[in-house]
Amino acid sequence: MMRAKAIEGERTSPIRVLEMLMDKFGAFESIAYSSIKLARALPDEAPPMDLLVAEAVLEFGDDLRDAAEAAAAWAGSRP
Repeated sequence: MMRAKAIEGERTSPIRVLEMLMDKFGAFESIAYSSIKLARALPDEAPPMDLLVAEAVLEFGDDLRDAAEAAAAWAGSRP
């Protein structure tokens, strides 16, 4: 479970929370990429993840990275 508060009670930066989400999401991306590669190499085998789900996972990963970059840019532009 990801914590939004540090042990001392201070709140974790939203940028750091996004970074943690991106790190955790990496496992899903790995499964998605593997599923797509397996489907190409072994079309008769059932991949570990449905190909439509795999594509959606990869698209979500792109959106998550875009959100993290936008949040970092916004935070960097604040006084």
